[in-house]
Amino acid sequence: MSAKALREYHGKKLLAKYVEECSDGAHIMDNRAALVTPDTDFDMLVESEPWLNETNLVVKPDQLIKRRGKAGLVGLNLDFAQVKDWIAERMKKEIKVDQATGELDHFIIEPF
Repeated sequence: MSAKALREYHGKKLLAKYVEECSDGAHIMDNRAALVTPDTDFDMLVESEPWLNETNLVVKPDQLIKRRGKAGLVGLNLDFAQVKDWIAERMKKEIKVDQATGELDHFIIEPF
């Protein structure tokens, strides 16, 4: 159990960086992930992460929600246009998972 909440996005970026560094390059993790917040400009995001238009994607909330799949909060095998629509349908919307209610405002996009 971590002492401080850490977004999946940041955890994966840290892990990818230090696995390669600590193994002297023997192990390399796929470091492709994009974080989307209410302030994200999708045109600038694609400019900085061109792989978003080159592969099918997975999108999910990055907010420490358990059982995202069972709650219907994972979009699979989508192209970037579908990902934008999927996020738009859920961004800043209130959801209830188990006993917790909250607003979705952070999403992670990764290769499928």
